[in-house]
Amino acid sequence: MYEVRLIHAKQTQLLGGKNDKKKSIGDIIRDECPSLADGATFKQSPLVPGGHAQTIYAFLGYYVYYAHSLFRPRFTREYFRLSDGGTVALDWALCDNHSERPIVTILSGVTGTSCDFYVRRCYNEFAKMQYSVLVVHSRGCGGSKLTTPLPFHCGLTTDYREIVNAIHERLPKCPLLGLSFSLGANIMAKYIGEEGDGCPLAAGIIVGNPYDMYKVIKHLDSRMLSPNKIYDIAILNFLKTAFNENREAILKAPVDFNVSKITSSSTIMEFTEEMTRKVFGY
Repeated sequence: MYEVRLIHAKQTQLLGGKNDKKKSIGDIIRDECPSLADGATFKQSPLVPGGHAQTIYAFLGYYVYYAHSLFRPRFTREYFRLSDGGTVALDWALCDNHSERPIVTILSGVTGTSCDFYVRRCYNEFAKMQYSVLVVHSRGCGGSKLTTPLPFHCGLTTDYREIVNAIHERLPKCPLLGLSFSLGANIMAKYIGEEGDGCPLAAGIIVGNPYDMYKVIKHLDSRMLSPNKIYDIAILNFLKTAFNENREAILKAPVDFNVSKITSSSTIMEFTEEMTRKVFGY
């Protein structure tokens, strides 16, 4: 049985205001999350040892849960119009008394959808707790089409901010929670930091956040003989698919794109340089 011990730095930056007793992050974890305090461990299943096996398991689980969703749909689709004319697909699963119960907003990984394995598993648990679930898709993903030339990228927090604010106004009695994975985790962490003390979220869970996206991409792109290269190819294919499905809208941007270079990109970095960087003016 593989075991991972949960640890944190013993000496960290002290946090707290002038009138509050300052605490280390370790003390905050002990007080607020006792299940993660000293001695806590995580034991993974021997059937999926290691990160690669777990990734394959989640990938196969996608198709199981996608087929399941065809027969038992639990989400109601809403197309949310953004202030710049963009459109985001929102998938709702409302609980009983949903006007007062907590709402968990979920941001998944790159081009992720409400059919993703981990999203469905989390939904099952939240349903038991009588929490509503709102899966927020990226622009042009989840079966929606771009209505402006702008697609998505890992640093774009404005869309999520508009959605959270709108839901807060629509259902003011509902505590808003955040759960995010991978690229979505990067967006949510950045959003919470930008909002600071005024953040509308009562709590946020950030899972697998690629904090330094440049280093992550370079790591995936540069290891030709590593299993990580498989992830690079898979993510690149997701990005290319999203581009091809929304090519007409993206090409309306006042940018001199080289479409052949975008579609023939062999790494995530090449795709980002040829499409994402240009369309956002970086």
